[in-house]
Amino acid sequence: MRLGEIAHIVGQSTHERSPRGTDPLEETLRDEADNLMLLCAQEHTEIDAKATQDVFTVTWLRGLKQEHEDRIRHVTGLGPSRATTVVRMVGPVHGKAVELSRQTAASAVTARHRFPLFLESYSRHGVEIDLQHTPGEGATASGNAPSAAAASRSYYRQAVQVIDEVIRHQLRPGIERGSVQHVSVFGFARLPLLVYLGSRLDDTVPTDVYQRHRPEQSWVWPDESGPGTEFSVRRTQSGPACDEAVVVMNVSGAINPHEIPAELTALRRYEFSPVGTATCPDILRQRASLRHLEDTFRDFLARLETEAKTLRRLHVLPAIPMSAAVALGRAHHPQVHPQLVIYERLAGSYVPTLEVGQTTS
Repeated sequence: MRLGEIAHIVGQSTHERSPRGTDPLEETLRDEADNLMLLCAQEHTEIDAKATQDVFTVTWLRGLKQEHEDRIRHVTGLGPSRATTVVRMVGPVHGKAVELSRQTAASAVTARHRFPLFLESYSRHGVEIDLQHTPGEGATASGNAPSAAAASRSYYRQAVQVIDEVIRHQLRPGIERGSVQHVSVFGFARLPLLVYLGSRLDDTVPTDVYQRHRPEQSWVWPDESGPGTEFSVRRTQSGPACDEAVVVMNVSGAINPHEIPAELTALRRYEFSPVGTATCPDILRQRASLRHLEDTFRDFLARLETEAKTLRRLHVLPAIPMSAAVALGRAHHPQVHPQLVIYERLAGSYVPTLEVGQTTS
């Protein structure tokens, strides 16, 4: 059955009873495509009603038609090479989650001149990696540091299983079939889990990582121009020759030396920080800044291969945005680089919560 109706913007007749028919548009042009819209019957009746003529004006209807045609022209103009598979991971952070619908992700990738493909989620239309109902998250932020750390181990163990399930059974088969040729990652969860997610993404597939920008409440990168913020790593403490070291990542905030756990204070220490600007929560306003951050961390890991050949474990204390956590995981190669021990601030202290890469056994 036909559900659409052809509606005239300027009425087909010049008669005063013809909706918007008194417009000066020539009668010979009134049946042309530029003056027609496809509407459902109810909408057709609504725009043509006498009582709504001052609302649904010729100018307003033409603008609506133009906006719709521009959007369709943009989306259909994107060839197969502009497809991207969206991976969304959402979990509570200190009891709070964030809205990350398909429409939100689609708007962000479309702004990058791509069209989104979505993995099927357990709830079909929900988030692909849903950590919102993983038990134990609330306990990680309560009590003293030892009890919070114990609670976090159970929470992280279950959350890692959820991530692995989606990567192993949904994303990786698509990559192997060749149907996934580009990935767009949206993540809002605890930093160690975001690092783990990044480590599980296939480094051979081009990947864009998105950041949620608090001022705009949006996942669209607000500033695509300019060179972006650059970063550097410097050694701040030599420490004894051993197979462990520490990197303090002062990016979105600063971790003071007295906050470093006592068992790490004697180790060789590095500081990762922005160049020429202060740390702040919204430091990654440009996609170029995130790219610089990932490249700097890759270079740092390569530097450790020559500077500290016996290094087995790298303790990471992160004060970084969420997209940076995914980038860290992507930069790390489990067969080449030292194991990453990711710390989290729980109950006022930094405690180890998740290990990424080679095991210590």
